[in-house]
Amino acid sequence: MDQVAFQAHERLLTKIREGLQDKRRRAALYLGTEGVRETSEQAYSNLPESESFLREARRIKREAIENLDQNLSRFIHAAESSGAKVYLAKDAASAVQIVLSIARNSGAKRIVKSKSMTSEEIELRQHLEHNGYGVIETDLGERIVQIANQRPSHLVAPALHMSVEEIAELFSKQYGRRIPPDPEQITALARDSLRDVFLTADIGITGANFAVADSGSLVIVTNEGNARLVTALPPITIATLGVEKIVGNIADALNLLQALVLSATGQRMTSYVTLVKGRSRLARNAHQPEQHIIILDNGRSAMRPDPVFREALYCIRCGACNDICPTFRLFGGHVFGHIYTGPIGIPWTEYTAPTGIAGALAPLCISCGLCQHACPEDIDIPFLIAKVKEAYVNKHGQLSVNRTLVNYEKLVSLASATAPLSNFMLRRRVVRRLAEKAMGIDARRPFPKFTRHTFKKWFRSHVSVGSRPVAYFVDTYADLCDPEIGKAVVGILEENDCRVSVPEQVGSGMPAFLYGDLRPTRDAAEFNVKHLAEAVRCGSEVVSSEPTATYCLKELYPRLLGTAEAELVAAHSRDLFDFLLRLHRDGKLRLEFPQSKNEPAAYYSPCHTRSVYGKSPALQVLMLAGVDLQTVRYNTCCGIAGTFGYKKGAEGYDVSMAIGETLLDRIKATNLQLVVTESSVCKMQIEFGTGLPVLHPATALWSLYESKD
Repeated sequence: MDQVAFQAHERLLTKIREGLQDKRRRAALYLGTEGVRETSEQAYSNLPESESFLREARRIKREAIENLDQNLSRFIHAAESSGAKVYLAKDAASAVQIVLSIARNSGAKRIVKSKSMTSEEIELRQHLEHNGYGVIETDLGERIVQIANQRPSHLVAPALHMSVEEIAELFSKQYGRRIPPDPEQITALARDSLRDVFLTADIGITGANFAVADSGSLVIVTNEGNARLVTALPPITIATLGVEKIVGNIADALNLLQALVLSATGQRMTSYVTLVKGRSRLARNAHQPEQHIIILDNGRSAMRPDPVFREALYCIRCGACNDICPTFRLFGGHVFGHIYTGPIGIPWTEYTAPTGIAGALAPLCISCGLCQHACPEDIDIPFLIAKVKEAYVNKHGQLSVNRTLVNYEKLVSLASATAPLSNFMLRRRVVRRLAEKAMGIDARRPFPKFTRHTFKKWFRSHVSVGSRPVAYFVDTYADLCDPEIGKAVVGILEENDCRVSVPEQVGSGMPAFLYGDLRPTRDAAEFNVKHLAEAVRCGSEVVSSEPTATYCLKELYPRLLGTAEAELVAAHSRDLFDFLLRLHRDGKLRLEFPQSKNEPAAYYSPCHTRSVYGKSPALQVLMLAGVDLQTVRYNTCCGIAGTFGYKKGAEGYDVSMAIGETLLDRIKATNLQLVVTESSVCKMQIEFGTGLPVLHPATALWSLYESKD
């Protein structure tokens, strides 16, 4: 890694260490993001037509970007016909100069603003203040961060990172009297202090959630009503919006509006939806009001033709990816973000900010895949971030510890080949300290136990009989560390009349993807797809028992390779328990067991299970089988994120344990003495963090088959 990138990485690590120490901020971030995410998930579950509704929202946004040139022309014509003045700004500097020109020509002094990520992108308030204008943010969250001299930390909730006590202290200093830490009193004070500002402002500046091409109108969504006053009362109004906000018609805008609100706050509809068309009739000097609309490019025209980054333009700024992201929950947007925060902020920063900023922030993405699962527009955010990482690594080089972990498959194969000596050595304190110093592998993180008696060796002498052909993609852990998982998978399948094969294969390649070195991942994908496709063409379905492997087969490989073979394998690949559920729906799954005497257990659904399936197939099958399970609700990552949790200190280990803290506490609170999860790395994190044994669901189910015999 070159010196520029190394220094940027050191600055990031400093912020990470500070963030880990700030317990009050961590508590505020977790409380806010967890609450919003749970509310949103509940809202979607209460919407019977949610799947068809989201399909329509995705169609609308994709068509809007496809037809952007026509929609832009239609919008400009319609808006100017209604009396607005429309400007096209190629970059941030152009947009700022347009606003400054309007302010100078009008003789304005006082400006009120409502929340706008586009104005944050161009740092509009800061430029106006530098030029002598008094600017007041009227959104409560934006007002809080303005008084604190900070920038927003979240796409939807700008002050999410602050506790009510911090806000009360801030307002007490600002207004010269003690303000109690009571949200209602804080809100009332903000409202009272803004009343005269609205009535005396010379210019009102807003953003827009959507712009409607066929009417020239703007759609603005708020929970406070301040944007409505900003657009109605000042004699001059200015709206700044990215060109990607334009949609074809009001019906499309309202569909996207509901997706935005459901994902952002969990409401069916927000408190205020304002449609603005033309000049305000309520404004002071209403006989001569002005409406100005600035449409910003600033890198968007470069995104649109790019086959990967075009997806970023589908973002509707709901912030759902922020709310579910494990590292964002820990640090917030002041660490994980530049202007646009969290996962979607990385590709947006790549195109709208100076070169290198996005790549320096990208290591905060641990590739859990949950952001895509939460995204109402189904943007493949993990892949976009991986491409940002790849470009950064190609330009600046790779961290030494990352280079080591990119070669994870070679390292664990060596450990397996030299077991049990490798197990003995890897548990020696002096060896671990040397490994930490030389390779950056944290000495506190235990390694799994490796074996020379691998699953693949066992399977070579195994004869599988059945009428239904199934190809088993084993991946690394069930092969080299815990072959009993693989044996259980084979046993379950054979009990259900499956003839199991194990095609030639290598590990999934996910560690390299995590660190932005996509070449080894692509090589692994090509090798695995080639051999699995042969099995599929011979009639086999592909089954995996590792969630990350399933994610690679079904989602990552087709995206990475873009070939018909990869699509073929993806279409015929599934998690073991999804495969069993399909047998169950066809009446072909054998689950007739005597009264189960299995020990009750806590169940945790891993990230990649949720990112692929939403609901866990393993949980459903085990419940059908009569296993006594208590689900531990935790809608983000366990924290270890594959090899990430093995990196020393703030590089990985400290972050991984902080992310997993709440999950580990919730597992302990069940007072159960056994945990079930299908992810090998979740197993490592939970066993290490709780001291409890962790079973793979296949092992748990196979024990029922064996007990029946």
